[in-house]
Amino acid sequence: MSEIKIKSVKYLTDVTGEKYTGKWDVYGTDLGAAVYSEKEKKMYFLFGDTIGDWEIDRTRPKVWRGCVAGYTSNLDFTNGIDWEGFVADEKGHARELVISHHCAAPHYEISKITQGGIEVNGNLYFFYESIHHWGRGGTGDWYINYGGVIKSSDCGKTFEKVHDLSWVEPTHDPQLLDNAARLVKEDINGNPTDVEFDVKSHIAPGFGQDYPADGKDGYIYVYGRLGGRYCGIKLCRVKKENFETFSEYEYLTEYVDGQPVWKKYREGIDAIMANPDKADIVPGPTANMSVHYNEYLGKWLLFFYRQRVGIHLAVADNPYGPFTEPECVIPREHPDLLKFYPVPGEIPYNGLYGGFAHEKMNREGGKIVPILVSNWYNFSKTSRFYGSRMFEIEFE
Repeated sequence: MSEIKIKSVKYLTDVTGEKYTGKWDVYGTDLGAAVYSEKEKKMYFLFGDTIGDWEIDRTRPKVWRGCVAGYTSNLDFTNGIDWEGFVADEKGHARELVISHHCAAPHYEISKITQGGIEVNGNLYFFYESIHHWGRGGTGDWYINYGGVIKSSDCGKTFEKVHDLSWVEPTHDPQLLDNAARLVKEDINGNPTDVEFDVKSHIAPGFGQDYPADGKDGYIYVYGRLGGRYCGIKLCRVKKENFETFSEYEYLTEYVDGQPVWKKYREGIDAIMANPDKADIVPGPTANMSVHYNEYLGKWLLFFYRQRVGIHLAVADNPYGPFTEPECVIPREHPDLLKFYPVPGEIPYNGLYGGFAHEKMNREGGKIVPILVSNWYNFSKTSRFYGSRMFEIEFE
């Protein structure tokens, strides 16, 4: 990335919390992947674990949702996000778009969390992960049933599952595999359906957490990771007209002389299973990612979080890489972040994560890139320290 020079990185504003999104019962939340709808001329922002109003003792949230989406038609992000609303329920509160069971035992499904989204042929598609349990001690480990997709054909009014677009995380436990199959076949409200689903044909390592991007070459690229924050980033792609068909996806299995090797469906997935490290377009550890083309730089930008370090950036000439060695652009010790931590000098283990940018958010042709990051301190005490903030990166 040495040819790319950064002039400044600064905090711009918070974008969630009681002051900004409380009217939709979004007090604490994280992530914030941007999804642009050309059909609606509207930007959606997808958030993860979301808490609503608090109990009297402020130790427990009344409401816990895993997938919510806010939106705005104002694409000027100079002062943050000018919220128009959230995809809401009958009370006007942010609606959980695909129901999470919040059932920890026996490692069934503790949450569903949105990862990214895209508009294809006038339809909105939001990607999410189904988590069967968290690791212990805030280590950055969690374990996934599958990565899935929901679809809206009516501008976000209603959603349905795209059952075939489900990447099941490998496991040696047959019970977990059965759980994944049962969860995939449910509708968005968690009800069983009679959808046919061959779980074994959908086992795909490295695609439980997925972020899609339009490659501007007739393909949709899906950047994937295993559960947790320690794996590398992998890649598959599909022609736009075949977007909803799992068997039409081809997988980048390695680079040879700097060129990607693509293999379709099970041939590609099996090659990754046999040699997973060769398929990494960015080696681990990685977490939370977004990818977009920047016209000002003439490059594809891949932002991601590296555990206990900060938000990193890698760039490439093509959406499939090869990507440059990543560099940290927003460290967790950034001065603008330190002021949010209530104990001076104490930096939380995961006080910073995320890294969501989008070409439609950029200013001056991409010279200035707004980026959403998440800031976590203590979920149990106050939503002030659990939310999304907007930073701004300016390139020279």
